Amino acid sequence: MRYLSCFSGIGGLEASKPPILFCESDAGVASVLKSLHPEIDIWPDVQTLIPPVVDVVAGGWPCQDLSIAGQQVGLKGLRSNLLIDMLRVANKGNAHTVVAENVPNLLRMRNGQEFAASLEAFNDHGFRSISWRILNTRQFGLPQNRSRLLLIASKEVEISMTLFRDLPILSTNSMNLETPIEAAGFYWTAGTHSINYNRGYVPTIKIGSSLGIASPPAVHYGNVVRTLSPSEALALQGFDINEQLFPSVSSAYKAAGNAVARPIGRWVMDGLTQAGTMNSPNWLPAQDGLFPIEFGTSDYPRAGITIDGNVTPIKVSQTAGATNLIEFLDTTAQERLSARASKGLLERLKRSGQPCPSDLRELLEELAA
Repeated sequence: MRYLSCFSGIGGLEASKPPILFCESDAGVASVLKSLHPEIDIWPDVQTLIPPVVDVVAGGWPCQDLSIAGQQVGLKGLRSNLLIDMLRVANKGNAHTVVAENVPNLLRMRNGQEFAASLEAFNDHGFRSISWRILNTRQFGLPQNRSRLLLIASKEVEISMTLFRDLPILSTNSMNLETPIEAAGFYWTAGTHSINYNRGYVPTIKIGSSLGIASPPAVHYGNVVRTLSPSEALALQGFDINEQLFPSVSSAYKAAGNAVARPIGRWVMDGLTQAGTMNSPNWLPAQDGLFPIEFGTSDYPRAGITIDGNVTPIKVSQTAGATNLIEFLDTTAQERLSARASKGLLERLKRSGQPCPSDLRELLEELAA
């Protein structure tokens, strides 16, 4: 399978074998990619890319204009409209399949019309069999609660169907069934709303905050409260990359927050070669008329397929989620959440009345003092 990678980031949406070409506009991230794959060329701008002949084009097109945390301006936004450039590259490269990734919010923006417009774009560029499915990193052994929308748009129905095969079975180690959960994750920048405190895993790793600074989730284990290190954030996305390769600490956090979780990308991409070998998916009644943009709906299924315009929901298997956060942490780390950050979080919790575990609150009060 010859494929190229658009919006490559640090390389999450890859098969077991790397692509023949990367395309990445961030010079700092591109330098990391080059150190990891010195033999592969990196093109800096998808809008000027003249691709080689390939079978597949893969890319998680920028989601800032589509996410709940962003401005939600939709496909008319400058970054989100790069989807059209990726489809142009796929046509120029004579690809039969496009693999794409974005935020689940795309399914419901503007009462579903943004997703309808995306389907229409794939369809108009000749990729008329389009499957999609929401996947979570915890289903792939990474203790981070991160849901993403994966799509396979293909000229071959059997290839798009590979997105509905059974997920990998997690080991008991990944689920911590026999040992006590020893670590929890939460948002230390929250407080006016839920801090998303969860024992055994962290909330979604983001690209940064509205202040333009890195704001990785915090972790709590024993009498320790601190933020994730860049290496830990990368590991929770499935990467073993030396943080020293990045131009700065904030760029390492941003790269982790932007990335497609590596096990998810590999599972989707490797599955393309299994077309025609899997059992038929569990079809649910078709919902005709949801495809045209004027009939957008907020009820797009979490997993579904459209073939020539008619949407059919698919019932997919669910798996347990990883809860072994402690195994991803450096328990010898000496860093702690600062007094200023601890005090700010306590003040926000007090104003909002949002819940906070008592053992965490006690530690925050000690740190604030």
